[in-house]
Amino acid sequence: MAATVLTVDPQLVVIGGGLSQAGDLLAEPLRAELARLCLFPVQVETSILGDESVAMGAVRLALDRVEEELFSVAES
Repeated sequence: MAATVLTVDPQLVVIGGGLSQAGDLLAEPLRAELARLCLFPVQVETSILGDESVAMGAVRLALDRVEEELFSVAES
């Protein structure tokens, strides 16, 4: 995780999927370790979607595609 944070430099790391059910038991040690290893502090949060995060992401992508297809203006 630290290597990814150092490479991408995000402002927020979200723990998702089944790991998010661990809550602060996972987030707190991760915050501490990232603070120790990274140049700048990064916020660490757990997703409230839990195991449903993948399905919800797939639904969001499908809805985005439908909106694009239905509401886009064809160029001539």
